[in-house]
Amino acid sequence: MRLGPLERRVLDALWHHAGDARVRDLQGSFPGIAYTTLMTTLDRLHRKGLVERRADGRAFAYRSRVSPSQAVLSYLLEEVGPLDAGTLDALEELVRARRRELEGGA
Repeated sequence: MRLGPLERRVLDALWHHAGDARVRDLQGSFPGIAYTTLMTTLDRLHRKGLVERRADGRAFAYRSRVSPSQAVLSYLLEEVGPLDAGTLDALEELVRARRRELEGGA
């Protein structure tokens, strides 16, 4: 799933915000970006399944559904996937080796 630059920035802002965040809570981190643009971006992230939202009065409060490491892995797989099946095989082997290492150390 591809994320635009603003979507990535908004997701990052949610990771750094304590608890649920409303558009107005995040707006100070986005000078020059309209309230409605942030609202639309959060809605897109919600439709992509990356954030959850709940009604909070007349607005929504948002919270990330993915951790930063999950987002990085997802982006990596998105970029590598269509380009090189061999690279995916190598990554899969690295993951298996790491799992064996962790299981052996437990």
